[in-house]
Amino acid sequence: MTTIVLWRHSRTGFNTEGRLQGSLDIPLGDEGRAQARIAGQRIVDAWGTDLHIVSSPLARARDSAAELANLAGVPVQVDEALTQRSYGVWEGLTHQEVASRWPEEYAAKQRGEDPQIDGWGTSADVAARVGQCLRQLAKVEGGVVVVSHGSAIQLGLSHVLHVSPTQSPLGHVPHAAWSVVTPRPDGPWKLDAYGCGAL
Repeated sequence: MTTIVLWRHSRTGFNTEGRLQGSLDIPLGDEGRAQARIAGQRIVDAWGTDLHIVSSPLARARDSAAELANLAGVPVQVDEALTQRSYGVWEGLTHQEVASRWPEEYAAKQRGEDPQIDGWGTSADVAARVGQCLRQLAKVEGGVVVVSHGSAIQLGLSHVLHVSPTQSPLGHVPHAAWSVVTPRPDGPWKLDAYGCGAL
């Protein structure tokens, strides 16, 4: 049976500064790569090296995936479906800047709703995109590690767990942490672990 490990990329400089990245292609720095190596070793220790690694196309995810791939000695497949949601006109701004300029819309986001701003990737669209990718990966035999982004992971899980993407009980995913899900042929998948291994 396939086990799918959903691993959030390591911390970037933008993350440290509290900036919204979304579709911006921000790479990892030295600290982020070191964090990815430590977390990657923990994944290898838990699931071995016979892994199928699939990454978001954004550099912060690909850089994280590369550290795991080096440890496991396997290649990385890139899938556009695993990219982060777009934060539209908020991208590059800090949370404080967004809250100051769009207080009502930011409050909606904090409630798990889709803010009405230009370019925002809706929860339903992102959940369907990532969830359908996960269903395809469930056909792969053995261990699958998906390297993606906080919102993309939360929303993709909501799709396969059959919960509303705007009312999901799942909380924040720390950087370099992973969740584990077991696919089921019928009905919701089984969530085995969530947000593990945070550094």
